[in-house]
Amino acid sequence: MIDIERRKKLAYHLRHLSIGLITNDEFEDYITDDVTFGWLPEQYYRAKEAKFDDPIIRPLLELSWCLYSDLKEYKLKDKYKLEEKQLKDIARYILFLHSNNEYEWSYIDPTNPLIRFSFKDIILSVITLGIHYKEKRKEREKEFAEMEKMGDFDYWPFISKEQYEEQLKNQPFLSEKKANA
Repeated sequence: MIDIERRKKLAYHLRHLSIGLITNDEFEDYITDDVTFGWLPEQYYRAKEAKFDDPIIRPLLELSWCLYSDLKEYKLKDKYKLEEKQLKDIARYILFLHSNNEYEWSYIDPTNPLIRFSFKDIILSVITLGIHYKEKRKEREKEFAEMEKMGDFDYWPFISKEQYEEQLKNQPFLSEKKANA
């Protein structure tokens, strides 16, 4: 399922966050209003809508949340400016969000397993002196390695270089056709 309207809203807010036009708090406000049905990006996995949603929304929300700290309000400028590689990755994500491509990768949670730990997991980690946590971390790494084999991971969220290059021909920004119009 492709939800092009919400994809475009996520792309718009992600672009504004990444280049420092809005603060991290503004990003979260816009996302909760326009994309996540009132849920913060890091909590969206709990939403009933997340289970039936366009499958690219959740991983991009979780990756977006990893771009900033929510301990204070700031823009991703000056000392908080994103690195060139991060900006290139975000440009690719935005290109995908503007496509009509289905998201074909299996889901893997990019966050540290500790963030999603239940009380039981925390107790087990303490009792086992961290072994439970290490096992969960290894499981996540194994899932990630399996996911990488599904396609050309250098072009994620596109499944292949060819899919990415095809979308570059149809990019919504700075295209030759629009520039000449």
